[in-house]
Amino acid sequence: MSPSAPLSHLSPVDKALFYHFGIGSKRPVATSVIHHAFQQHAEIQPDAVAVEHVSRSESITYSKLELLSNRLARRLRAKGIVPGARVCILAARSIPFVVGILAVLKSGGQYVPLDAGTITDETLQFVLQDASPALVLVMEEYAHRIGDGHDVVCLEAVIQEDELAEADGGRVVDLSSSSDGAYCIYTSGTTGQPKGVSVRHEGVTNVISGSPGNVGMCPGLRVAQLLNIAFDMGAWEVLGSLYNGCTLCLRGNTSKEWYALLKTVDIVISTPSILTRHNPEDYPNIKHVIVGGEPCPQALADRWAQYTNFNNCCGPTEISICNTVQRHTPGYPLSIGRPIPNTNVYILSPETESALPIGEAGCMWVGGIGTNTHYLNLPERTAERWRDDPFVVGGKMFNTGDLGRWRKDGQLDHMGRVDDQVKVKGFRVELDGVSAAMRTYTPVRTSVTLLVDSELWGFVTPSTVDLSNLRSAVAEIQPSYAVPNHYLAFDDFPMTKNGKVDKRALATLAQEQKGVLKRSREGQPVLSSPSPSPSLSSSPRESSPSPAPSLTSESDSLSTPSLSDFLATPGSDDSQFTWEQMSTTDEAEQKDSSTAVSALCSSPSATASVSKVQAERKLMDVSEDFQGDVLKKLRIAWA
Repeated sequence: MSPSAPLSHLSPVDKALFYHFGIGSKRPVATSVIHHAFQQHAEIQPDAVAVEHVSRSESITYSKLELLSNRLARRLRAKGIVPGARVCILAARSIPFVVGILAVLKSGGQYVPLDAGTITDETLQFVLQDASPALVLVMEEYAHRIGDGHDVVCLEAVIQEDELAEADGGRVVDLSSSSDGAYCIYTSGTTGQPKGVSVRHEGVTNVISGSPGNVGMCPGLRVAQLLNIAFDMGAWEVLGSLYNGCTLCLRGNTSKEWYALLKTVDIVISTPSILTRHNPEDYPNIKHVIVGGEPCPQALADRWAQYTNFNNCCGPTEISICNTVQRHTPGYPLSIGRPIPNTNVYILSPETESALPIGEAGCMWVGGIGTNTHYLNLPERTAERWRDDPFVVGGKMFNTGDLGRWRKDGQLDHMGRVDDQVKVKGFRVELDGVSAAMRTYTPVRTSVTLLVDSELWGFVTPSTVDLSNLRSAVAEIQPSYAVPNHYLAFDDFPMTKNGKVDKRALATLAQEQKGVLKRSREGQPVLSSPSPSPSLSSSPRESSPSPAPSLTSESDSLSTPSLSDFLATPGSDDSQFTWEQMSTTDEAEQKDSSTAVSALCSSPSATASVSKVQAERKLMDVSEDFQGDVLKKLRIAWA
């Protein structure tokens, strides 16, 4: 099949724009193996600080990091680690963790990062079995969690042993190539067993070797390491910094340490949920920011873009970090941008997988160098999501499961997930479209929409939002069946360990509040405790005088359906949602989240429900009423 045949049904203009918009520019990657770039910097700037952990008063230079990782790589090679072998690293954010990453890469292996502070024992045992690691590197305090049947090496012990013995620090024989696996990230989405995504050097280096994916990184700049170390955006921070000769700045676990670190760095990679908690005026030092992993509110982008170079990006783990980026200008409609170099984006029909005309919404498929990945031990699932690319000879493309459309300016609007289309009263409703409508009401900072027990629930921050006005604002944009029945307002949303909005926790809180409302209407005691409960009413409260969530329930049958267009707003990528239960023992984002969520509810019963969410992390399926294939979206007027 020739590359032009799949476009034969398109008009000449649409056919031309399909390639003009969708095919990223070509750019050579001079150093396509991650650790090769690090070694070059170790030679050029040996005394530069490679990693800094201020909260532990620790730092290490490029020359020292080169020495320690070489020694450990020699040990790994002696144990048979070569290209094709996987090494699990169970650790916390630390310099030994970074030494372990580089050592695995230098030995030719593929590392599997496991955050010891958040991963459950059940998930840990699953990954150790599924990944079939040839070796497990572990920090000493977590060694007891590995169990029998694995070759285990304690990071601190061997580093100290080699240091005392002044072991050979020469480089191991280099067997690595750009097509070898660099890391394997385990991610599952909202339900099911974790899936290992095997990512190659070539996909990673294509992102971090140049603009926009390198986020302005270069020698002399300081890069914050904020995100979970088992998250692919965490790998972006670590590998991007070392590849580009920067200083990687590891955060501590308290809010005070977070703020202190951010005042010392030049580059921040974050989720919007984390960035929302910070004021750009407090950080004049920050030169570059990029956010991804979930929807970015227009207001957040506008605010930060006034003070720094702000970028919004999109791309699931499966396509190697990210594949589209927008350099945002304050006031300009936010998008997820254009394909980065050496990658492609196609908007195809969800039903037929045929190319759609420009401006029509469809499923986003990604082609190019970053798609040369696969799911570990899941050949059927891999075959479903990866296909031969009919638009580029010899290429592969990946089905992201995201809905998008091309704008006239050649940028992409992210319009939610295919599986975020739900059925309400016989009508198809896009949850992200409803969330975007809520954000048109100026006081709303962030918003989420979920289908809970066949009803739409709207969640917003901050808690002071006037919910009556909010409902009116949504009703002006969305038809009546797409206006949420209930609303909850929070000071801050609960977050997953990866720094995204925790939709499972929100759904469980909605179910708890629905039970309270039902008992109230039936005249039953709402609380078993005499303490005051969150205010419940049949009409929205105008304000929230306390941190308790606001709840409103109104009939959605009174409004007349109105025409609405979909707003330009990036959607969340369920393939990157956390699959572990939340732990409150290590990660600052979890600690801050649990504190914030607990503060939302002033009653013992409400607080208990939050604790229950944190303990159980109940699974939910927001698409339970979604049946059959996704209907093709309405054609967007190209005016």
